[in-house]
Amino acid sequence: MVYNQFIYCSPFLLTSACSSFSVMDKSSRRAFLSATAASLAWMFTGGQASGAAPAIRAGAPCKMKGRKRTVDGVTFVCRNVKGKLIWRRTPVTAQVQVFTVRVLESAALELGGSKVVDVPVPSGGTTGVVVTRTDTGITALRVNCTHAGFPVARVGNVLECELHGSRFEPTTGAVLNGPAVSPLFRYEATESNGGIYVTVSNN
Repeated sequence: MVYNQFIYCSPFLLTSACSSFSVMDKSSRRAFLSATAASLAWMFTGGQASGAAPAIRAGAPCKMKGRKRTVDGVTFVCRNVKGKLIWRRTPVTAQVQVFTVRVLESAALELGGSKVVDVPVPSGGTTGVVVTRTDTGITALRVNCTHAGFPVARVGNVLECELHGSRFEPTTGAVLNGPAVSPLFRYEATESNGGIYVTVSNN
């Protein structure tokens, strides 16, 4: 004998999941219990199927060393860290930016002469550069002394630090007198079309 029919709709499911059963029908009761269990499982797992693959994020476990996966533009690689295989983000390689700037008119720099110019850099702002004309072309050196970073200036036939007195050869940046021990940083410099150009980068 079958009693009243009932329609069960799980309150936990976002999709339609209704079951028709009678209070005396064992198979319907099993369906009711199964639907309830599925609803609770769905709620406590955040809507993910029990067999769903684990999320890929930094620090999450992985299974095959060296495997790579890209998620939302970020590449992860499976690495062995202290005996455990976990996903690690691959390092982002900074893009090298290069600026070539016209810093002087050729006529503004005589043979043997030096001038300090401000050159825009890719990271923003400017950097001071000492530009010197030699018999073999143009030399461009960073204006900052390698000892304490203070500017150098042309004094006679040398570049001299105004703070501690380090001296540098103006055509190569080589150290002539300490306390500095490293030469001045040298930039690429060219001359064409009546102008002097200096190339700087962000690396």
